[in-house]
Amino acid sequence: MAEEKESAQDLARQEREASKSVDLGTSRWVLLGCVVAYLVALFLPFAADASGWQVLVPGEASRQAQVKVTEHLFVWFSFLGLAVLTSLVVATKRFALAAPGWMATTIALILSLLAVWLRRSSATYDAGLHHGPGIYLAIAAVAVAVFAYIPVVVRRTPAQRELAERLRNADQYDDVARAQASAAISRGEDNPLLVDDRRARAAERHRRHE
Repeated sequence: MAEEKESAQDLARQEREASKSVDLGTSRWVLLGCVVAYLVALFLPFAADASGWQVLVPGEASRQAQVKVTEHLFVWFSFLGLAVLTSLVVATKRFALAAPGWMATTIALILSLLAVWLRRSSATYDAGLHHGPGIYLAIAAVAVAVFAYIPVVVRRTPAQRELAERLRNADQYDDVARAQASAAISRGEDNPLLVDDRRARAAERHRRHE
């Protein structure tokens, strides 16, 4: 053949390398917008007069606002998922960061629903310690990020799809090559033209000349 066929092992190795990256596409700008919106939300009131960063780092302000455990957990998971991991995903396009980023934001979204429900159903809400605009902006950023992550984590990149196709072709070629080699060996064992009988013929000629 004019071109050497790439081995299945080489293509499989290339496919593994390609799977370490993600194709962000338009999700890149959506995720970046979520990060910016979330960082802005941290400086707005989350619970009563306590801002998001004051809930992130518990102190006197969060105690006066009677911040619940679910609210602390929401801010911690959302900060990890958006401010940290999503920022790194946008910068590096690494699957090893995208997968935990998606999981962290999904957990944060669930916690946000619990946080809102618990405050609204508690005596804290009746005392006038309501949620501020910051937490709702943060929840919106987290919710959008969760759905923007789905095609990023699930979808294959163009390089992965190309390598997968080449790997299938290489596997088919290897199967055909093995079958042809096996058939050639079998024919060689039975083909009298390929039997080395030079010694026998030399002995026959020697007997004739005696």
